Amino acid sequence: MSVREQLGTVVSTLEGPSPSTVSFVVNNGKAHKGMFAELEYSEGTMMLLVEDVLKTNRYFERPDSVKVMGEELERNFPASEWEFLIAKARPLGVFKDERILRTTFPPSPGIKVFVADNEKIKRFLGLEEEGLNLGKLQFHDVELKLNLSKLLQKHVFLGAMSGSGKSYLVSVLLEELLSRKKEQGAIAVVVMDTHGEYTCFGNPIKSDSSSKFTDFSSKTRIVDASKIKIACSKLSPYMVSSLIKDISPTQKRALANIFTKLSSEMRSGAGPFDLSAIKSEVELLDNEKTQSSLFAIISELEELGLFSKIDEPSIVDFVKPGQLVVIDLNDVISEKKKQFIVAYLSNKLFHERRGHSKKIPPFALFVEEAHNFIPEGTASEHAIARSYLRTIAREGRKFGASLVVISQRPKRLDTTTLANCNTHIILRITNPYDLDHVSQSCEGLDKSSQNIISSLRVGEALIVGEAVNAPTFFKVRQRKSAPSRHESTLEDAARAFVSDELKKEDEVNSFL
Repeated sequence: MSVREQLGTVVSTLEGPSPSTVSFVVNNGKAHKGMFAELEYSEGTMMLLVEDVLKTNRYFERPDSVKVMGEELERNFPASEWEFLIAKARPLGVFKDERILRTTFPPSPGIKVFVADNEKIKRFLGLEEEGLNLGKLQFHDVELKLNLSKLLQKHVFLGAMSGSGKSYLVSVLLEELLSRKKEQGAIAVVVMDTHGEYTCFGNPIKSDSSSKFTDFSSKTRIVDASKIKIACSKLSPYMVSSLIKDISPTQKRALANIFTKLSSEMRSGAGPFDLSAIKSEVELLDNEKTQSSLFAIISELEELGLFSKIDEPSIVDFVKPGQLVVIDLNDVISEKKKQFIVAYLSNKLFHERRGHSKKIPPFALFVEEAHNFIPEGTASEHAIARSYLRTIAREGRKFGASLVVISQRPKRLDTTTLANCNTHIILRITNPYDLDHVSQSCEGLDKSSQNIISSLRVGEALIVGEAVNAPTFFKVRQRKSAPSRHESTLEDAARAFVSDELKKEDEVNSFL
């Protein structure tokens, strides 16, 4: 049995020790905010989370004395010998007979506190050897290997301010999902990639390059969203009304009748139809006012350049276990078109998974810049995708449809969707409104953890919720995939631009 590293001794304070707070004097100075500790008492082994560490010295408690005495304090009194640390910790639970119980009884003052045993940390947090490895716990030699179902089944919110390592962490999570063996329970992964940050997964690693990057290209399909076509037969008057503002009930009924007629003819062998076929049906209407309005509506649909006779490509054909589909939205300029693509594909994925035949495997849908697609308090015509993504958040766990909501502006996120994300992974956030919004939707995020979030460095994160049994700080592991094209400094981008310009000049000069 390994020798436990002693941290300190429990002391009496005005607040405790109690079932909810324990303070201890630190003997060796190795206690850190955010680390795990343990102590033995009558009910078993109590696990603690250090929430704060205070340094005190009785010789320097009175500012007036320090000002008057100055350096004489240190010359004439053993001031340095009275400096000590007090750690404030929160009891998390008690190990007893291989069970984890709530803390209902306080430990006694004088009991020794130790650095938490690594195996106990793993058991307490519910970590698994074959889990998804996101990094390593701070202050402990423990890898954060999370159970896939506990992490994803009840959805995940991943929040951070710009430049905190959000996309890097998402890439690490994608690597873990793609590296999972089928016998372990591999799922399909779809990413709504607003800025093309994850298209690097589809780029083969050059054979002459070093082997420091893992090639995921054989498991990745990149779909250029600007070239996506959606079958008109998959449209509905509801979908059209979400695209077109102020469509009247009369116009909606007329459209519904046209869609019903064309769909019936398609099932009878006439084949799929497009917008021109819908136009032809509009021409047959008796009401000129309705006819004119519907022509204007169809013209708006045509301007999007999004609709055709069939889905191109058929995204669901690419959704397979252990495979990644990246929907690259970077070249889609129209916000309305972008919204509709996300809405349509989200609805289709959920429908195909929810049906009795379950045509596609369990999947995780990652939505980047989610505040643009699931905004709070925005009119429905400007948030076409919201209702579909909200449905996955509410009902997806029953059907194996997981949602990963990624945002740098949590304040702007739909509260209902955020509340249905049972695991929160948070990197650095400094905006107080965003912090407050996250804390209100996350029960396990206490005031102490909130204070630490604003001081996290790049690549450091807090995970709280269903995936772990206690708020846990960790350092994101190094990624294995090739870096995104966006992962470069301003200086590198400037040098690359100059280099390209020089090459163009050389090519012109050689031609002349």
